[in-house]
Amino acid sequence: MADREPPILVIGAGILGLSTAWHLVERGAEVLVIDRDRISDGASSGNAGLISFGHPPLTRPGVSIQGLKWMFDRTSPLYIKPRLDAELLRWMWSFHRHCNQRHFERCMEVLCALGGLSATCFESMLADTNIDCDWRRSGWDDVCMFDSTLDHAEEEAALLEPFGYRSRRIDGDTLRAENPVWKSSVSGAIRYEDSATVNPHAFTAGLARELAARGVRFRHDCTVASLVERGDAIIGVRLDSGEEIEATSTVLTAGVWSDTIARGIDLRIPMQPARGYHRDLGGLEHVPSLGCVLNETFIAVTPFHDTLRLAGTLEIAGFNAPWLEDRLGHLTDACGRYLNGIDDAVVTSEWAGYRPCTPDGLPAIGRVTTHEGLFVGTGHAMMGMTLGPGSGRILAETILGETPSYQSGMLSPMRF
Repeated sequence: MADREPPILVIGAGILGLSTAWHLVERGAEVLVIDRDRISDGASSGNAGLISFGHPPLTRPGVSIQGLKWMFDRTSPLYIKPRLDAELLRWMWSFHRHCNQRHFERCMEVLCALGGLSATCFESMLADTNIDCDWRRSGWDDVCMFDSTLDHAEEEAALLEPFGYRSRRIDGDTLRAENPVWKSSVSGAIRYEDSATVNPHAFTAGLARELAARGVRFRHDCTVASLVERGDAIIGVRLDSGEEIEATSTVLTAGVWSDTIARGIDLRIPMQPARGYHRDLGGLEHVPSLGCVLNETFIAVTPFHDTLRLAGTLEIAGFNAPWLEDRLGHLTDACGRYLNGIDDAVVTSEWAGYRPCTPDGLPAIGRVTTHEGLFVGTGHAMMGMTLGPGSGRILAETILGETPSYQSGMLSPMRF
């Protein structure tokens, strides 16, 4: 009997790796997924759970200047720890150069198209499985404390209308009539009607179980030391234990660690590990009916079955820096300015993890043209959960030689 052909190897069991495996196995491929951690430990599971199709990139006009003002505020939405680091300085300069209107508009075209594809994939995955993940396709609210920010939020929402994303303005009294959780000081909200919320850990864990039932193999506690080259081709990986795993194709979906692995073959995917935090609350009498973002604070608030998740902030401080407890506390304090009953809530869990942020605000998805058999999917920042299913489909189609459902040179991993 002939030897069995090596599998397609997916490095990383976050939402992008799992989604890629899903679309591969649906097309009859043999897949092995490896990860350094358990599924519950990654940035995908720690996500806010707000699936905001059509979300703008980090590189909005003026954000880099605002970031400098926030730099020394440990509770600001974007906190960059001041330090002498050449890589960080290069990333910051590139980020600043991309914070302009022309780039923003080009990004919106790409992200809105990718979001639409991802919405289709989410619905298909959930229709074909029994994953219980509190999926709600009922939209989300951009909640504003002040009339001025509500006006600005309405202008931002109008930018999405040409791409088919619907929204409407709701005044504070209407919001409170729907749900008494909102304080009288809240001015109103912009309701994005095409988006969704999901329990991210329940979805990723459920998807992993479904994949295993369909024949996908998993190995955890596997840290990749290097990619294995044969000429100009990548034929697998070498683990830090010395073991080599052979593959017909290798898919690098390891979040911010993708850059570290890729550098072994002189491929650069410049990313900063931007740490996000979440805090889950229980014991609340009332919770918002929909997921929401508290506009002035950039904090996402998502109701699950019996908990309320507060998530947000980007902290660029390098790897292994200790958690900043005041950033966790700020989630609760800021939320209490908008919602009633927060002071009586019980903290049920806390988390912090790294989001892979590129300097141009777009993910890297596609084939590595310098090395046959290598594919990359990373750099989704805080939009990994939203865009992962669609990005995974593009990767699977590319790997198997199909015409991708969406193509753009702005997503190429070779653009750096």
